[in-house]
Amino acid sequence: MPNPSLVRWAGVALGLGGALTLLLNAFFTPLLPGHLPMGEVAALPIFAWRQGASAAAAAMLLFGSIGLYLRQSHRAGWWGLFWFTAAFLGSALLLGHEWGDVFFLRALALRAPQDLRPLDTGSGFGLYDVGAMIALGVFTVGWIGFAGWTIRAGVLSRRGAILLIAGFFVAPLAGALLHAWGAVLGNAILGAGWYWLGYEVTRRDQV
Repeated sequence: MPNPSLVRWAGVALGLGGALTLLLNAFFTPLLPGHLPMGEVAALPIFAWRQGASAAAAAMLLFGSIGLYLRQSHRAGWWGLFWFTAAFLGSALLLGHEWGDVFFLRALALRAPQDLRPLDTGSGFGLYDVGAMIALGVFTVGWIGFAGWTIRAGVLSRRGAILLIAGFFVAPLAGALLHAWGAVLGNAILGAGWYWLGYEVTRRDQV
């Protein structure tokens, strides 16, 4: 039987990760200047704050995914384990990517900004882009599948999982139409989904 304290604190972390996702995209993301080269953007203090908060949110979601799985583990089966693993791995990859932005990309921007020019002028995808796409892809697919399995398991309220799935689709669509504020809207829905799931994990007794 899962340790209740572990499940409870993981649920708190999941809720905090959702709240931080909402807040950082509402307050930090709109302040990032989209017209500047990467080398100049990464050197700004707001970039360090934004990516640092994003890394903290990813760490909380990483821990929170454990509680979400354990709360429903008696209904898991192979599919539950698979989608938990995908969401956990995606969160770990995203954390690594954000961590690299805070400490490595920013260090280059401050000391050798000319080395970041290929990120703006290069044609096609570079290794940085490939790494970002893999992390984001596994994170997105993993959490959509995990939320879908949560709905199917029927242990927790479906509202949080539905919000989470909707947020993953709204964020890119609204971002394309409304740019920065569209991304804010989509991530607000995402954050609300994780927050709701975290609340469900902390308040429900183990079935």
